[in-house]
Amino acid sequence: MAPTNQSMPMLRMADKRAAEGLLKDLGEVLAQRLGLNPVFLPFPSKRAAPAVATGAADLLCYAKPEWLEADLLWTQPFLSGTGIIAAGPNAPPVSQLQDLRDEPLGTVLGYRYPVIDQALTRPIPREDVADAETNLRRLALGRIRYAVTDRDALAYYLKRHPTPSLREVIEVEHYQLGCALSPAKAGLLQPLNRAIDRMRADGTLDKLLNRYR
Repeated sequence: MAPTNQSMPMLRMADKRAAEGLLKDLGEVLAQRLGLNPVFLPFPSKRAAPAVATGAADLLCYAKPEWLEADLLWTQPFLSGTGIIAAGPNAPPVSQLQDLRDEPLGTVLGYRYPVIDQALTRPIPREDVADAETNLRRLALGRIRYAVTDRDALAYYLKRHPTPSLREVIEVEHYQLGCALSPAKAGLLQPLNRAIDRMRADGTLDKLLNRYR
């Protein structure tokens, strides 16, 4: 699956196709090691989990069970990430999530943010856009003051669009992520985990990760 709400370094879509990114490279390597031909079906975030649950898609990577409301199978965690609050040039200093209780936050359509919701004791005031990169552009232009994003996404954006006033202000959570597998493909779970083990052992996983750092 190619989640259309992802941004680089995870994924870039072009003409409704997966053009580049870690998820594309990872999917190709896993498929090759399982003797399969990968097909990257584009799905928006809200349809991603139902598609895997019903078998319309087989695999969704860079996720964890708390993010998806569906009964899915899961590989071992083998990717990591850090959710953060990023601030734009006109954003006052903040030090904790509670400081943002009444602040509209840039968010991604279809994403769930349980840690932030719990910290604020209510759903966050969202300003949804299609993907993380759009939020970072809005931050840089001063259209919003804060956005929920990923540390790797911010670092990748700043490397290509240096913006000194665009910065991380709060670490929300560090997470360990794996791939959600369709129950219709339960027979692939053990082969997937073995392929992941081999990628770790032979250095392939590190090479893929380093490509986008």
